[in-house]
Amino acid sequence: MDGGISRMEGQPTRAVIGSVIFSEWRQFGKFLLFPALPDRATIRPSAAIRSLLSLYLLDMLLMAVLIGGMAAAKASGVKMPEHLLSEMTLGPALLGFIVILAPIGEETIFRSWLSGRAGHWLALLVLATGAGLTVALAPKGVGSAALPVTLGIPLLTAVAMAAVLWRMRGRPALRWFQRHFRWFYYFSALAFAAIHLMNFVGADTLYLMPLVLPQLTLGLLLGYLRVNRGLWASVLMHALHNALFISLVLFGGGVGA
Repeated sequence: MDGGISRMEGQPTRAVIGSVIFSEWRQFGKFLLFPALPDRATIRPSAAIRSLLSLYLLDMLLMAVLIGGMAAAKASGVKMPEHLLSEMTLGPALLGFIVILAPIGEETIFRSWLSGRAGHWLALLVLATGAGLTVALAPKGVGSAALPVTLGIPLLTAVAMAAVLWRMRGRPALRWFQRHFRWFYYFSALAFAAIHLMNFVGADTLYLMPLVLPQLTLGLLLGYLRVNRGLWASVLMHALHNALFISLVLFGGGVGA
C-alpha cells in the first residue's frame, strides 16, 4: 500500500517537472522566432535555475543530434578537419581555462551587452581599454618591474568597471537597442559561432561552417538565458556545457565546444 501511495505521489511531481521544462522550451521557441528584450531580467535564483536546467537539457539533446550527425558523416567517409584540442595536452590549467575562464570571458564579450543598458556597454568598453593597455604596455620580462602593468592596470580597470556599473545601475535599456534587439541577438550568436572557426585547422572557412552549428545553437540558448535570467545564469550554463563536452573528450573522444 505504501509503495502504491509513493508511486501516486511521484507521478504529479514528474508531471510538474515536465510541465516546467516544456514551458521553458516553448518560451525559448517563441523568443527564437521573435526576439524581444525584456525591460529587466528576472534574476530570482529559483526561476533562473529552473530556466537554466531546462535549457541545459535542451542543449544536451540538440548537441546529441548535431554531433551525432557529424559522427555519422565521419563514419560514412567524410574527412573532418582536426580540432585544436587534439593537439593539446589537457592538463589542469587548460581544463580550468575551458570550464571557468572561457565561459566568463566569452559571455562578457558576446552577451553582457545584450542587456542594451548603457552601463553594461560602458563597463565593457572600460574592460576592453584596460585589456588593450595591459597588452600594449606589458614589458617582455617578468618580475617586479612588470607589476605596475600586469597587476596595476587590471586592478584599476576592475575598480573603474565597478564604479561605472554602480553609477549607472537601474537605468533602462536604450530604446533604439530594444527596438532592433532581434538583429543584435542573432549577430551575437553568429559572432560567437564564427570565433570558434579557429578551433579547426586544415580546411576552408566555408567548409567549416557546418562544424560550428553546435556553437551557433549554444549562442542562441545563452543569449535567451542572458537577457531573461541574467549574465550569471548564461555564464553558469556555458560552464556546464563546456564541462560536459570536455569530459566527452577526456573519456570518449567527443567534439569539444
